[in-house]
Amino acid sequence: MSNPSATQSAKALESLSASGQTVLTFSNRFWSLEIDLQPSINPRRLVHLGSGKVVADEDYCYQLALGSAEGGSGYVGPAQSARGVRFMEWHVADDPVTHRTSLTVSGRVDFGPDGPTDIVLAHTITLFDDADQIDEEIELVHRFGRDTHLVSDFRFGFRKRIFDSQSASWVDGLDANELVPIPFRRRRGQTRDYLTDNYSAADLVPANWEGNNLPNRQSEAWSWHGRGIGFVFAKYSQAHIEFALVDGEFYTRVGEDVPDGHVSLADVGNVCLRFGGAGRTHGAPGEQIRLTETRSSYRFGISTIIPFKGGWEDGHRAYAALMRKRGHVTPKGFNPPVHWNELYELSWRGGTNAPLQELPELWAQAEVAHAFGAEAFYFDPVWDLFEGSSIWDTERLGPLTDFVARLKRDYQLELSLHLMMHTKSMAEDPRIYRRDKQGDIIRWQGLYEGGYICPATDAWKDQKTARLLELAKAGVTFFMFDFCDYGLAGTNSGISLHSAEACWCPDHGHVVPMSLEEHSSGVVEVMRRVKAQYPDLLIEAHDRIAGGIQDYLPLYYEHAMPGGATFDEHWGFEYMWNPYMDLLSGKALSLYEYNLAFDIPLYLHINLGFDNVGALAFWWYASTCRHLGLGGIKPGHKNWEGHVLAMRTYLRLKPFFAEGRFVGLSRTLHGHVLDDRKLAVLVAFNLASDTIELRQEIDLGLLGLPETARLEGPGITGEAGGWVLRASMDGLSTRVIEVSWHND
Repeated sequence: MSNPSATQSAKALESLSASGQTVLTFSNRFWSLEIDLQPSINPRRLVHLGSGKVVADEDYCYQLALGSAEGGSGYVGPAQSARGVRFMEWHVADDPVTHRTSLTVSGRVDFGPDGPTDIVLAHTITLFDDADQIDEEIELVHRFGRDTHLVSDFRFGFRKRIFDSQSASWVDGLDANELVPIPFRRRRGQTRDYLTDNYSAADLVPANWEGNNLPNRQSEAWSWHGRGIGFVFAKYSQAHIEFALVDGEFYTRVGEDVPDGHVSLADVGNVCLRFGGAGRTHGAPGEQIRLTETRSSYRFGISTIIPFKGGWEDGHRAYAALMRKRGHVTPKGFNPPVHWNELYELSWRGGTNAPLQELPELWAQAEVAHAFGAEAFYFDPVWDLFEGSSIWDTERLGPLTDFVARLKRDYQLELSLHLMMHTKSMAEDPRIYRRDKQGDIIRWQGLYEGGYICPATDAWKDQKTARLLELAKAGVTFFMFDFCDYGLAGTNSGISLHSAEACWCPDHGHVVPMSLEEHSSGVVEVMRRVKAQYPDLLIEAHDRIAGGIQDYLPLYYEHAMPGGATFDEHWGFEYMWNPYMDLLSGKALSLYEYNLAFDIPLYLHINLGFDNVGALAFWWYASTCRHLGLGGIKPGHKNWEGHVLAMRTYLRLKPFFAEGRFVGLSRTLHGHVLDDRKLAVLVAFNLASDTIELRQEIDLGLLGLPETARLEGPGITGEAGGWVLRASMDGLSTRVIEVSWHND
């Protein structure tokens, strides 16, 4: 056992409880954690000192199960489940540079008299001198082991009792709390609708008295809040795919009511909120956790708890601050060109079997783009020899350098390209294709059938990189990485992984079958190579597992990583086809939630032909997507004149929308702030059909302004208690308000 001296910032001290049990207390001015060391490690009581809230007060959950590992000298036997973690040692590491202190408590995982003895669990808790935040990390260590172990299931996490079975009552009024996913509340992506924005404490009571718990969904983080106080539970990993897990369970402490700690239908235990730690959900992590003689450890991602005051929007804001600290920000000076998408007018053969685009109609679209005020011509499929080839079709379109030059000379437009990773051809280098168990190419069904590529193979990465560099050399300034999904079946493909078409080729250099992580990192490696030579080229990254319809990956995953730039922006969740109805139906309200939680820019092009004459959809997506693309109308369309005027206003104010700090004053009042200029733009929306008299108090704190700031702008007046925006708004309309301020 280690007994280091306590640091000034945080201290770890052993003591004896009244029952004679050894208790280790780890604390600083923000948090206090009590850990039982005997007979097993048990971080059972976590208190947030600032609010006095007891965040955890039940046994920590250490669930770990091993499956049978095949082959060699590996451990072969029945599945084994852990019975606890037997304490071995603890130590403290103080880092004065980052102002953090970490406590690591290690113990041997007890699998019983017939189970393996060579797996150690190291549990690390980190406290910060200058941040009201607590982190935890869990690592499985293969300690002097020669066997092979396959982890078949695991769930680690703190427990908080929310319903007490002895008193038959909710604890501390926690039935008033709600649990909210971050960033997306009701909808994740275009098609997945969870039919609820939040979960009550009652929702967390396991269904049928068994453990079929709500919520069963993937989310980057959660907020648990009530009566003005809340906590964010977040997960972060760039090594592999993980989601933050929160659920409810029946749990009775061993020896309290049910001797073996398992609750039967007849002996229902306390209802606990279980959070943090790590666990597998919806196929993530996508890689096998296998401890071998050569792979001696596996570290799960960081679980973070941060407090906040207020409601669900404040939880989103607290999470956003955490993401900024981790480097996920809008780049300074971000100024992506406004795109004009020819697809809405010309379509494409792989979608509607439209004829291939030819130069006369493309130049006509460029003329429309120029007249509207667009800054770049976005060429959706098909500009290459065949979809996925990424080789410019010179025979049909002429040399690429000539095409780029004419766009700039005649229309003042840059060229942006849509890319496909999978290919509508079976005649490419055979080494790039994904293979099934029999060694056959896994085919991409649909119009113009082709093959799924395996992005983990060097042959594909080298080929794709070389072709993209040729395009960049010719003057292309933007790439969209699309059709790069893992190949999951079904419209809700981010939810079920049972139909995944993994690559089984043993010659590709990946595990067999290929993991989700290997697939995604192969695509991102191509982005990284392109960025290394063309750092100013913008890259948008669709979800690499489930495409643009149903996003699967954590939104921070593989963004702002060490080792070179990857992608600049995310796809706007496919709200491109009928953006007006997506807004009125409530689907596209998820973009507001995204912007509360993330500064990573979104890119979306929208069909203006479905907008109303007041440009409601135009302004909604301009306010929530830092990179905007347009199309679907031309001179003579009923929306043309009004939208051209809206575009002129947008271009004049573009720095606010592209680079400015997004402020969610409410779901229908957005702020875009340029702090160094002491200017802001407010965008108000009336999503109802009736005229409203808007009266909205303006929170200076949310805008990041001092209490003494004096606002100036149309409809803004100083009233008792603060500043108020007043505006009469017609049904289904938008108001764009320019605001300045000065300090008294």
